[in-house]
Amino acid sequence: MKEQEHAKKELQEQLERVKQRLQILDMIEEKLLQMKGLAQWVANENVTDEEMQKIDKNVKDLEEQVRLLDSESTKLS
Repeated sequence: MKEQEHAKKELQEQLERVKQRLQILDMIEEKLLQMKGLAQWVANENVTDEEMQKIDKNVKDLEEQVRLLDSESTKLS
């Protein structure tokens, strides 16, 4: 019986890690969609140098957030 309880507990812990990882992957997807939106906006609009600098900063910030989230997600594996 103890083996079954141990196996069940292990599976529950794995399930929790998978749920956490899915949440992180959803956040990563949201950041990537924001980056895509910014890139499409730049491609379709005439932007000033000042606007381009702000957009570039936003993209770099989003990129760093994605890296951090990916690192966190990998630790859960």
